[in-house]
Amino acid sequence: MDNCQLNPYLNLGLQRNPFVAEDVPGVAAPLWLDRGWSQPPSEQSRRLIQVLGVKGAGKTSHLKHWQAQTDGPYCYYPLGWGRFRLPRVAAIAYWDEANRIPTPYLIVGLIWAWATGATIVAGTHRDLGAMARRCGLAVQTIHLMAFDGSTLLAWTNRRIEAVRLPNQVSTLVLTLENATEIAAIAQGSWRDAADLLHIWAAKTAHAACQD
Repeated sequence: MDNCQLNPYLNLGLQRNPFVAEDVPGVAAPLWLDRGWSQPPSEQSRRLIQVLGVKGAGKTSHLKHWQAQTDGPYCYYPLGWGRFRLPRVAAIAYWDEANRIPTPYLIVGLIWAWATGATIVAGTHRDLGAMARRCGLAVQTIHLMAFDGSTLLAWTNRRIEAVRLPNQVSTLVLTLENATEIAAIAQGSWRDAADLLHIWAAKTAHAACQD
């Protein structure tokens, strides 16, 4: 059985497609790309740090990256009935998709954070600053802006390197021109960019098998 039947990515010097969606949210430390907010917020600051961005912009990745350094509870709010629960509060706590928290529950959580001097980090699609200030918290807003081709290229190369076969050179190479084109299509969504790159890698692997 040749490489193409066994695993077409072997012909590219890779173990697998570098852009497979991970089962667990967040980004492994070796794959983390610093965009200016790698250091976690301080605990017990009586503050809301809200991370705003489009779907797939990296809000969850930032929350999980910080949580790995600080511990503190992480609360994800899904659509549906699962969102009807009080958010957890601690010295530092992470509320993901906080815009889905029903207003009465959100107010209780914010007041609780003020009373205990907590730091709350919220991934959200909606600005929660006004409500947090009314509850007595200082507010810091981080906007995860759209990435450019150079940033996407650096991220792509890191992903490729992570699955490169030992002692082999990968022949899967993304150009800056193609990276810029994909970044423009993705419009700030790493998830959409990863989907496009997954397709590109798969086509390249299968084309290599035809040579």
